[in-house]
Amino acid sequence: MIWTLIQREILTNLMTFRFFVTVIACMSLVIAGTVVLTDNYERRLASYNADFQTHQERTFIAKTYSSFRAEIDRAPNPLSLFNQGLDKRAKNSIRIRIGKVPFLWDNVYQHQSTGFNNPFRHLLADIDLVSIFQILLSLLALVFAYDAIAGDRENGTLRLILANPVGRGVVILGKYIGAIVCLTLPLLISFLFALLLQLQSSAIQYTIDDFLRIGGILLTTIVYISTFYLIGLFISSMIHRTATSLIVSMFIWVTLTLLYPNVSLFLVNRLIDTEEKIEQVNREIEQVSDRYYRDEQKLRDPFESPSLLKGSIGSGGSRGYLHLSKNLTYIPNESEPNIPTVKAYFQDLTSLHIRAAETIWRIRKNAFAETYIRKSRIARNALRFSPAGLYHLSTEAWAGTDIARMEHFFETGRQYRQRVLDYFHDKKAFSSRQWFASDKGAVRWDDAPRFTYHPPDVFEDANSRALPDLFLLSLLNLVLFITTFMIFSRQEV
Repeated sequence: MIWTLIQREILTNLMTFRFFVTVIACMSLVIAGTVVLTDNYERRLASYNADFQTHQERTFIAKTYSSFRAEIDRAPNPLSLFNQGLDKRAKNSIRIRIGKVPFLWDNVYQHQSTGFNNPFRHLLADIDLVSIFQILLSLLALVFAYDAIAGDRENGTLRLILANPVGRGVVILGKYIGAIVCLTLPLLISFLFALLLQLQSSAIQYTIDDFLRIGGILLTTIVYISTFYLIGLFISSMIHRTATSLIVSMFIWVTLTLLYPNVSLFLVNRLIDTEEKIEQVNREIEQVSDRYYRDEQKLRDPFESPSLLKGSIGSGGSRGYLHLSKNLTYIPNESEPNIPTVKAYFQDLTSLHIRAAETIWRIRKNAFAETYIRKSRIARNALRFSPAGLYHLSTEAWAGTDIARMEHFFETGRQYRQRVLDYFHDKKAFSSRQWFASDKGAVRWDDAPRFTYHPPDVFEDANSRALPDLFLLSLLNLVLFITTFMIFSRQEV
């Protein structure tokens, strides 16, 4: 009997005008969005390739160790076409300096105009494929569901169905399966067209890991559609008139998909004040800087009057906070006796640089956890009270465009900086002549560490972030289905 009910629901929905609108709207918006997003990704990738080539050429051309400059790059994520998250707003490159630990907070300050200084305010603002599914399919799911029970009750069909030897649970299950099949069809068609269009671009080359992530996004989307259909079915079982059911369904849709996610993020940002903590951190950093400058003043600069070391300074000779770069291309013979003193000076100075940088990093790390990370955690927990929020968080984790992926890139940058420091220690670079002079030959970087970035695989992201939110969304489906069945089973037809 259940298969008969399922077939009836499928045929009834397929023959309606709303199914035709669903297919046309979903395909047109997804295809148009894919074309625009793919073009945007190609531009970003071309910019990344140009920057990567430039940075590779500049990294290992320094004549001295102190002139070492490295800039590491993060390629744009092709899965940002599905969920952009923070991928576009986050910085794609990091400067590696001996006297500074790379940190996401710096990136926050550098991108105030784009909104990345507050990455949670625009969490749901960008249009991508997930945004289209989130808004369009949830609306269409409610349109399919608002008269599923109320409509049959009004026209008397429900009484005829229950006159047969069929349980009410079977009726609910048959309507649910039939509607989900009809809603999944336009999703699968548009999803397939989007993938085909993306793969037509030579810039997009998905790996097996990427396809698994895309599968996770598709699965989450189906569960999300199911959630809104069950919300509509729940409303339809409680309200006897289809017009009232439609009005209530539209109100719920606006609240859950548009109002609540944005209002909750707005309130989190307004109610959780981080300015005082940031000011305190800035004061602590200033104190560390002052101590550094006082310690630096105790060291005799060999390039100040009276100068211990004379010679010609080539390109790259500059001095600044936590940074000292010299490249003497010529040192006269009369200055040779002072070379050991100069070596000792730079060894002490670089030690001050590194200690100050590590101290500042620890201050910033703790402050970041107490401000932005805390705010992120609260904002995400607030979003989890909405199916749209759960859907966004899960697909963002599947795509690898959330703040955790951005921080992973910076963590990899910090590890690379440490590898460079270990390399300098092994080479005894801080106390060598080649730290400040290339008159006896430039530094050879053949065995210097190179940077490579490998993002976490799909299983790591899924287990830590994507699956928990998908589980909550699935659990909400189960609760809605059971609640709808309990209400429907107690009602008179």
